[in-house]
Amino acid sequence: MNNNQVELATKKLPAQFKDLEHLVEEWALPNERVRYAKLVSISKAHLQVFFDEMLPPAKSIMDYLAPYDVKELKGELLTLYQLLVTFVETAHPIELNWSTTNIEFSEEPTRLNFHGPSADH
Repeated sequence: MNNNQVELATKKLPAQFKDLEHLVEEWALPNERVRYAKLVSISKAHLQVFFDEMLPPAKSIMDYLAPYDVKELKGELLTLYQLLVTFVETAHPIELNWSTTNIEFSEEPTRLNFHGPSADH
């Protein structure tokens, strides 16, 4: 995803996922760098709320997006994809029962370099 695609995301979701729109502002994040920074800056309790809300519809969202080419997503579809990817990329502290959202003694997010597709989406 390039910068133009980031601009083409909306704050709206497809009609069948409208009940998740209140999550978009905070959680539909445009790339891995931003998602990782979000993950390590929040509490596990805050992440748990997002995780609990996204887990039930996650499979339906994947099925809904399956027919589309990720590189072509725009508007509501791109926003839905960003929300799902944030869920996937931030789920491990919950699923692995970590005590925090970050690994102890890990590098500061600003010191990490993201390459290839991870840099863009």
